[in-house]
Amino acid sequence: MENLQTLKKIEFEKREERLKDAKKQQLSYKKRNKKKLNITYVMTWTGVCGGSKIILEHANRLTDRGHNITLISHDSRPTWFNLNSSVRFIQVPWGEVLCESIPKDTDVIVATYWREIYECVEQKIAPVIYFEQGDFHLFDMEKLDERTFEYINKALKTINFVYTISSFAKQKLEEVYNAKSIVIPNAVDDRVFYYKPHIENEVPNITIIGSEEATFKRIQNILDAIKILKEKGYNIQLNWITPTEPKKNLNLAPIVNPPQIVIGDTLRKTDIYICASMYEAFCLPVLEAMTCGAAIVTTNNGGNMDFIEDNKNALIIEKDNIYDIVQKVEKLLNDGDLRKSLVKNGVEVSARYSWNITIDKIEEYYQEIANYVIE
Repeated sequence: MENLQTLKKIEFEKREERLKDAKKQQLSYKKRNKKKLNITYVMTWTGVCGGSKIILEHANRLTDRGHNITLISHDSRPTWFNLNSSVRFIQVPWGEVLCESIPKDTDVIVATYWREIYECVEQKIAPVIYFEQGDFHLFDMEKLDERTFEYINKALKTINFVYTISSFAKQKLEEVYNAKSIVIPNAVDDRVFYYKPHIENEVPNITIIGSEEATFKRIQNILDAIKILKEKGYNIQLNWITPTEPKKNLNLAPIVNPPQIVIGDTLRKTDIYICASMYEAFCLPVLEAMTCGAAIVTTNNGGNMDFIEDNKNALIIEKDNIYDIVQKVEKLLNDGDLRKSLVKNGVEVSARYSWNITIDKIEEYYQEIANYVIE
């Protein structure tokens, strides 16, 4: 059997060819007032990552409200996330057209990555919404070749509805692709991530989340900063949560691909959380760490600026500046009052990011779009 990369390449080339003559989805408004919807999410990837987690949260919480949710992917049903058994999951074999498996009674189709946008439109089943969670195509122009840009640009012009997760992502969509969108922010799962006062550790706990392979997260910068702090005499307990086994830092003992509850428990014992990302569409781990009562040290990575305020609920560090990480962490280690102030303000701000609020907005948005029918 052909390897996965070859199959992905073949699928992309077929989509690219069909996109050449693409036209915008033509819709008519017909008020139906349908409360319980059939909603299909088309997923590129179901493995462990923040983007997948958000889509699966949507599926669970919309199911809880009585909607019929279908997930379609070439990938298998995720086992790392507690997906509601009522959520219908369709795994389409590679080589078959993914979106041809969208149920015909679907009221709203949600494309969750740019590759599938036009293939969703082609099925002529229901209005297509693009849910943008951000990636290199918005934030890392050096990686965005002209062919990919043209594909995304054309695909976005075939749909009428786009929503995204932060003001930063909305701004980049408009700057790069001249695409209008609305913002419905991510939220924190309060069953897993919640505040519980803890006695400060005798040995300060510092937590970081991310794979060393995701270079934009600059995990190596943080590890180098921790090494410097230890050389300066600070006794630190490092909790490194990563979805993948490290290939470089083999002397460390990270927490690899843990269940969500383990992440929550780790954050509740954390004194300082560090994020050094160059960009993020939202930066949910920072918000989760704030919720759990960690003092935050972070870059201004764009997506987190809807909820981060320097010296109020976090200390902002310069991008790609290891010594600034050292300085800001050292400041928190030596100033307990500042640390407590950041934690208090962070917990208060994070309370605004409730799934009940977010799902209210998503549900209302989908119900309105379900009033549109294919011409």
